[in-house]
Amino acid sequence: MDSRIAMRPTRPQTVKELVAQAENFKFNTNIPVKHWTRAAETLYQEASFAVSDGDFGRAYMMLYRHSVLVLQYIPTHPQFKDPENKKVYKTLSRRIPRVIQDLEQLKPEIENAVKEWERMALSSKANAGPEPSSRYEQFAARDPSLTGNAKILDAFDNQDLAVDLAQKELMRRDTARRATRQAGITDEDIMSRRRGGRWDQWDGARMGDDEDLRRQMEATRHALDSAQERRTDDDYRPTSHTYSYPSISRPRAVDYEGQTPIPSIQPSRPPKEPVAPPPKEPLHTPSLQSLPPALPQKVPLPGYAPLIPSPSPQPARPEVPRKEALDTLPALPQ
Repeated sequence: MDSRIAMRPTRPQTVKELVAQAENFKFNTNIPVKHWTRAAETLYQEASFAVSDGDFGRAYMMLYRHSVLVLQYIPTHPQFKDPENKKVYKTLSRRIPRVIQDLEQLKPEIENAVKEWERMALSSKANAGPEPSSRYEQFAARDPSLTGNAKILDAFDNQDLAVDLAQKELMRRDTARRATRQAGITDEDIMSRRRGGRWDQWDGARMGDDEDLRRQMEATRHALDSAQERRTDDDYRPTSHTYSYPSISRPRAVDYEGQTPIPSIQPSRPPKEPVAPPPKEPLHTPSLQSLPPALPQKVPLPGYAPLIPSPSPQPARPEVPRKEALDTLPALPQ
C-alpha cells in the first residue's frame, strides 16, 4: 500500500457507542480503592489532553468512564469507609458537576461530526478509493482517535513516523504536566483553558482577553517544547544497530593425562625457639625524692633557766626489812 495515499476515515462513533465503550470494564473489589481513585484521576487528565488535541470522541468516553467510576463503583468498594480514602473521594466528587457540564458540551460536537461524515460519505460514494481491510476497519471503529474527518496514514508503512510522534507527544504531555504542577494550576483551570470557549465556536476567532490568553499559552507551550527538544538533542547519543557476536572456537578433543601431577614438596618449618619473658619490674618503686627530710636536732640555748625550779634531792630512807613467815605460831598463856 502506498503511504502517500490517504485512507478514507471511518465513521465517527456516536454518543451511544461511546457510552457503551465507557461502561465496558470490570470493577474488581480485590484491587485497593486507592488504585481506582488514581485511575479516575488519570482518566480526567487524559480527557483534558484529548480535548486539547481536538479528539472529542475519546474525551467524551474518558469523562463518562470517570463519572461512572466516581458515582457508581468506588462508593461500593469495601475500603471506601477509610478516612484517607473518603478524603480522596471527596475531591473527586466535587469535580463531578464540572465533568457533567463538559459531557453536555461535547455531545453536540460528536453528533455534528457524525452528520458531517455521513454527508461526505454520500457525496464521495461514487469516487471512493480502495476499501481498507476488514480487520483494520474493525479496529478503527473501536478507537475514537481513528474516527472523524482526518487523514489516516498506514502505520505499517510509517513506523518511524509513528514512533517519533508518540515520543514527542509523551514528552510534551510530561513537560506540560510538570509545568502546571509547578505553577500551582488546578485541573479545573486546565480543562477550562483547553476548551477555549464555547463548543459551537471552537474554530471561530476569539477577541479581547481570551485571544491574548490563548497566544500567551501557545508561546509558553512552544518555549517548553523547544527547551525539551534541545535537552533531548544534547542528551541523545546515537547507538549502533549492529551487534557483534562473540567468536566461538571450534570443538576439539580433550587431552587427558593419566598421570597425576606430583605435588611440590615444601620445606619443613624450623622449630620454635623459646622466648624468655622480660624481667618483671616492681609495680611501685619508692623514690628517694618523695621521702620527707629528717628533723634537725635540738640545740641547747646558753643561759636558759627554767621558770619552775627543779626539786632538790632528798636523803635516802633506810630500807624496811622484809617480813618473814613463821612456821609455827607461839603458844598463848593459859
